[in-house]
Amino acid sequence: MARHALLSCYSKQDVPALARGLHDLGWVLHASGGTAGCITELGIPVSPTEEITGISSMLGGRVKTLHPALHAGILAAGEDRARMEAEGGIVFDLVAVDFYPFSSRSGTPGDDPSAVELIDVGGPAMARAAAKNYVHVISAAGGDCFGEVLEAIAGKRDDVVFRRAMASRTFDAAASYDLAVSLKLAEGIEPGLRYGENPHQAAWVHFGARREGFSAASLLHGDALSYNNYLDASAAWDLVSDLPGKALVVVKHGNPCIAARADDLATAWEWAFAADSDSPYGGVLAVNSTLDTALVDRLKGLFLELVLAPGFEQGALDRLRTRKKLRVLGMPPGRETGLQIRSIWGALLLQEPDPGAAGDLSSAVPAGTRPPSAGEAKAMDLAWRICRTVKSNAMVVCGPDAALGIGAGQMSRIESLDLAIRKAAAAGLDIRGAALASDGLIPFRDTVDKAASAGITAIVQPGGSLRDEEVFRAAEEAGITMLLTGRRHFRH
Repeated sequence: MARHALLSCYSKQDVPALARGLHDLGWVLHASGGTAGCITELGIPVSPTEEITGISSMLGGRVKTLHPALHAGILAAGEDRARMEAEGGIVFDLVAVDFYPFSSRSGTPGDDPSAVELIDVGGPAMARAAAKNYVHVISAAGGDCFGEVLEAIAGKRDDVVFRRAMASRTFDAAASYDLAVSLKLAEGIEPGLRYGENPHQAAWVHFGARREGFSAASLLHGDALSYNNYLDASAAWDLVSDLPGKALVVVKHGNPCIAARADDLATAWEWAFAADSDSPYGGVLAVNSTLDTALVDRLKGLFLELVLAPGFEQGALDRLRTRKKLRVLGMPPGRETGLQIRSIWGALLLQEPDPGAAGDLSSAVPAGTRPPSAGEAKAMDLAWRICRTVKSNAMVVCGPDAALGIGAGQMSRIESLDLAIRKAAAAGLDIRGAALASDGLIPFRDTVDKAASAGITAIVQPGGSLRDEEVFRAAEEAGITMLLTGRRHFRH
C-alpha cells in the first residue's frame, strides 16, 4: 500500500530533494498552494490539497490547510485510520512543513501589522497534529530536518522511536516559534531590559502566561529591572523565602553577601551588615516580611539596586521612593515550583528547583559522639540554609542568627573556607563557637583542621567522601560536632 506525504512549506529550498526522494521511494505526494506548484515544476506528480478540502484558499490565502478533511487524514489513528483507508480516504504517513519566517521580522515593532501577517497558523497546526499522532505519522517541522527524515525512510529506520523523536522536535520547533511571536507581541507591554549581563548583549524578559512569581510582582518604584537585577532578585528571593522568622538577605552577583534573621528587621540588618559592610553596595536586598521604616533608617547612605519584599509600610515605601536609582518590587507569596531552564549551545538544560534546606537537618545523622548544643544547632540550620544558595564550592560560617563569613565559588573547598574565615576576620567578628556549612562533601581532614584552628565548633555537610572516617576522626579530635545531611546543594 502506498504511503502518503503532505508537504506545505513557506520556503521551497528543501522541497525538491524531499519530493524527489519520496517519489523515488513510491510515495504519493500531496501539497498545498505554492508547494504543489513547486513540485509540479519539478515534473513530479502531486495532488493539491484542494482535492481533499474542496477549497484552494480563503481570505486571500489565509485559509488553505485549516480544514477537517485534511486534519482527519493527519490525526486518524486506530480503527478510524483503518476505516478511512478501507473507504478510500487519504491518511498521511508524513507531514513536512516549513513555517512562515516570523523571525525575519525581528526588527519590526510589535504592533506593526506586517509582522502579524507572518504569524503562521496552518503550518504549526498541521505539524502539531502529526506530532500528536506520531504512532502513525512522521512529523517533520522545518526544512533542516527533511534530509534526515528522508534518510530514515529510505533506510527503513522510521520506526515508532524515530517518529516519537521527531514529534518531540516538532513541539520544540513550535514552542520556539510561538516564543518568538509572543516576545514580539509583548514589545512595549512587558518591561524592556537595557541590556544583558553586559552592555553589548541584547536581552529580553518574558513573563509566563500564569502570571506568577516575578511576572506577578509589582514594580512600586524605579525603572524597569535589568537582566542582572532579575538574576540577583531570583537568588535573593529563593534564599530569604527559606529563612525562618523575620529575615533579610543581600545578594551581589548571584551570591548572598549578608544574611540574618531576628525578631525585627532592623536588628537582623545590624547583625547581617556587621559581617560585611562593603559588598552590599549595589546589591539586591530581599526581606521575607513587611518592610518597615526602622529598616529603611538602617539603609541610609547605602546604594542598593533593588529592594523586594512581600509588603511595605506606607512610610517605608514613601521614603524608598525618594531614591531615584532604586527599584522597589512587591513580591507575591510563594516560591518557584516549575522547571528551571537554562540554555547551552543547541540545547536546553531543565531541572526541578531545589525545594530548600528546611527539613534537611531534622533527618541529619551525627558523625561523632558529641551532639550539638542548642546554639550550635540553630547556627548549623541557618548556615545550611544559606549555603544552599551560594555558588559552589560554598562554605558558610554562621552564628545562630547571622552569617559571619561566606566563601563562594572557589575551585577548591578549602579555599572557600579560607575566604569565609578571612571575611569574618576583616569584619572584626569572633567566629569561635560558630557553625560551618559545606554545600558538598568534605573530601579531606585539612578542611576540618582549618575550621578547628579558627574556633569553629560545629560542621554540617552531606558526607560521602572516600575519606569520611579520616574527616570524622579529625572532628572528634577537635571536639567538633558534625551532622551529615546525606544531601548536597550545589549551585552553578
